[in-house]
Amino acid sequence: MRFYLIFIFLICFVSYGQEDRYILLIGNHSTICIDDSKVDRKTELPSSLEAYKTIFVFSTSTSTLRDKDVDRLIHFAEGGGGVYLGAENWPLQAEANQVTKRLYLKESFGEYQAEDAEIESNNGNLELDSLKNVPAGRTTVAFPMDYRLKVEAWVDDQPLILSGALEKGRVIIDGGYSRFYCDQRSDETDQLFQSFVLFLLQKN
Repeated sequence: MRFYLIFIFLICFVSYGQEDRYILLIGNHSTICIDDSKVDRKTELPSSLEAYKTIFVFSTSTSTLRDKDVDRLIHFAEGGGGVYLGAENWPLQAEANQVTKRLYLKESFGEYQAEDAEIESNNGNLELDSLKNVPAGRTTVAFPMDYRLKVEAWVDDQPLILSGALEKGRVIIDGGYSRFYCDQRSDETDQLFQSFVLFLLQKN
């Protein structure tokens, strides 16, 4: 009996350790500074996504995603996963635009410069009201409004961060991921990243 309990404990401990790393980062993540204890960083989408609950795409200038990878990302979200699509000022928009054109027939636009974003009060999925402020990013892009998405934060009266459901899963579109660069990291960016993760981990 004692051996059986030890065996069960070891299985649970190993499983918990594997569950701990459930976030996948792909794309332009080399200068992204977040808590790496739960993160795997890859240059391309791995052949299997089973180990992950949420995928963060930091767009590059030349997409690392093939058409079948876009299909897999969408299928991942529709099946209950969370997908973050991060863009920046041109040209760091390739992957995000590739996916949003497929999902919404829309892509990021413009170039905006603001220190902080304006939070959409009491209407978002991300509960950003609890944050002191939301850094906008160095130079950002906006994304068109869409009835399937809620605007979470604005820059110059344009949607900067949006969120929504995708069948069983969830999606966040963000036009200012440079706020997560190492030289921009702060308590606010850490809290914002955590709020993104918490939302994306929930299933619909």
